Parts: sequence; C-alpha cells; structure tokens
Amino acid sequence: MALDAAARTHAGKVREINEDAFVCRPEAGLFAVVDGMGGEAHGEVAAAIAVRAIAEVPPSPGLAGETVLAQAMQVARQRILDEADADRAKEGMGAVATAVRIDDDGKSVRLAHVGDTRAYLVHKGGVRLLTRDHVADGPAHTKRQVARDLGRRDAQGEWVETGKATIEPGDLLVLCSDGLTDVVPQDELLQELVRLRGAKDADAVATSLVGRALARGGPDNVTVVAVRVAPFSRRERKMRVPWTSLALGVLLIALGLGVLAGGGHVSQLGAWLSGAAGQEVPARVDASATIGPEAPLALRPGTQTLVAAERALAVRGQALTGSDWTITVEPLAAVTLERAVVDLDRELAVVLASGAELLLRDVRVERGRIRVVAPAGTRVTIDHLSIPSPEALVVEGEGTVVRTGQAEPAPGTGTAP
Repeated sequence: MALDAAARTHAGKVREINEDAFVCRPEAGLFAVVDGMGGEAHGEVAAAIAVRAIAEVPPSPGLAGETVLAQAMQVARQRILDEADADRAKEGMGAVATAVRIDDDGKSVRLAHVGDTRAYLVHKGGVRLLTRDHVADGPAHTKRQVARDLGRRDAQGEWVETGKATIEPGDLLVLCSDGLTDVVPQDELLQELVRLRGAKDADAVATSLVGRALARGGPDNVTVVAVRVAPFSRRERKMRVPWTSLALGVLLIALGLGVLAGGGHVSQLGAWLSGAAGQEVPARVDASATIGPEAPLALRPGTQTLVAAERALAVRGQALTGSDWTITVEPLAAVTLERAVVDLDRELAVVLASGAELLLRDVRVERGRIRVVAPAGTRVTIDHLSIPSPEALVVEGEGTVVRTGQAEPAPGTGTAP
C-alpha cells in the first residue's frame, strides 16, 4: 500500500498572519491540520507548538494509533499552557487540531480530534465525515464558538475525541481547517470531494480546495492536507508538500519584519525529509521574506543561509529543531527572530556585516545557544529573551546591543550545553 500526500496552506485574502499549520509525513503515515487561535494572543505560536508535538509521534506497535495521537494532543496542550505561564502576554492562545495516522498495513486510519478542523474520507461509496465539530450552541446566522481546544485550562473528561475507519486502495483522505468549511457550502464541498477522488494526484486535490476557498473571498487562513491511498509498492510511496506561503502584501521595513508587497515573492518551503517534519531553509534570501509557523524548521548539520544586502529575513512563530543554522547577514540587511523556540543540538549563529541589524523578540532557548557575531557598525536588539543559562546567549564583537527585555533563565529548564 502506498500513500501520495500533499499539503497547501494560505493566509487568505484578509488576514496578515497565517495561524494554520500542518503535519505531512507520508513515510510515517502521519498527518494533521492545526488552526491556531488567539490572534494577538499568539495563535500562530500555539499552532507551531501543536504541530511539533504531533510530528514527534513515534511508531508505537503496542498502542493503538488513536491512543498515541490523543497523547500527542495532551502533550501539545501542556506545552501551550507552559508557554502561556512563562509569558503572560500569551495567555488565552490555543489551537484546534485533527491528526490521523494510517496503519502500516494500509487498511485503517486512526484519528484524534479537538475543535472544528475536519477529516473527510472519500471512497467509492461517497464521502464520510470522520470528525465532529466541537462547538458551542449559538445563533444559526453567526459562527459558533469552539468548545474544545488545545490551550483551554478547564478541559475535563475525555476532551480529545478519537476514532478509527477502514480504508482501501483508491480512497482519498482530506484534512482541512475551517477556512475551507466555513466558506464553501457543505453540499458543494461534498460534490467537489467526490470529483477530486479522480484527480491525478494529491497535490491537485489540495490545490483545488484551497483555490475554492480563496475564490469565495478567503476571509480566513485555509489549509488542506490530502492523502491518496494508491496501489503502489512500498518503495514507490510518494511524498509531496509543494505548498507555498504567499505574500501578505505589506512590506514592514523596520528591523527586517517583512514580506514582499504585491504577491511577487513566493516562499517555497520544502518536504518532510528523513522522517523529520520541517520546512526547507533557503540558502540565499534575495528578496525580503518571512518564514512563518506552518511547520517546524528541522535543521540539518551545517545549514546555512545568506541574507543579501538591503534585504530582510523574518522567522516568526517557529520551533527551531535539529542541529544548527548559520545566518550570514550582508550590509544594510536585517534578520528578525520573533515568537520562537530554539531547541538545537548546537547553535543558531547570526553573523552580521557592518550596517546589518538583528532583532530577537519573544524568544526562548530550550537547548543549544544563540551566538551573534556583531562587529562595529551593527545593531542587535534583544526584547524578552528567555534563556536557561548565561551561556545560551553569546554576543561577539563591538556592535551596539540594545536590551528592551531582561534575558533570564526559562522556568523548568536545565543548563544549556
């Protein structure tokens, strides 16, 4: 049994920040859609924490797949609450999520679900909705409020819903955020899903559904993960994550918080490799760009990025995992790391040229360190950096360092290497 999978996400036509995220690991049969909640309360941070917890789900032959996924939801909730406890500005952030894992024999799909993201199974007999929206009752003409989420402090009882369904070759599994289901009428969506069962590949499915939401105005972030169960050999199992994070249309110049105006720049983020979920890091930034929270950054040993002169790179709402990352910043260029967690085997190194700037805002170091090379004529601004020990932040050189928040040990962490 083989899986052909693809994911696409878009901020939509109204919102500037994409608080959706996803997991797409066909080699592990693991998929999820997460919708961050909270807006100013850092919903994109909650989404990044949740996808990281789900992506860490290991093979557990002794436990049912839905049990392992439910445990991942519990871990995600606790991490979100811990983050809010560490930074009260994030109180109230949360996320809703639907996660599935396909059994190794390809005959069953296991599911864990919280909130109003959805999973649909399209088979030769029609369409089956595998999830139930967890929403509170309200007026029919208004959007109902989510009754369960990852981040809710008063969660009681069996607040994670689990399930199992039988699948077979030719079936199509679709996970989506409410950016699709809120704008496309149910009857129209079901008809489209039936039609897309015959699409050439999973990418065509995800692209079509995201496009349909955007055609109806795209008032919200929209994310779709599509999985086709195909009768290929295991060695032919395919994986596609050809989604793009499209331009937000506003260039924020100050200290490099920016994305290209006008939609000309496409941030192409790559595949899940070697069983680790992560976005592909650009080797060179020739146009101001933002790497958002759609998927964790899994950094391989020796990862390097060059930010060209007078350009800007912003990394927002991310969990930096893996080995190490060196960012070289040319003159008059800028790098921003905001609302992020650093959890690396080695270090995040930022090497500034004269006239370059670095902003670290609302960043927590859990493991590894941040090393900044800041010669004369550079500027480093540190705003609310949480570190486990003084060694977790090293600034070398004679550049200007401005601290607008106290660098202090993070609660519940050990000593960094």
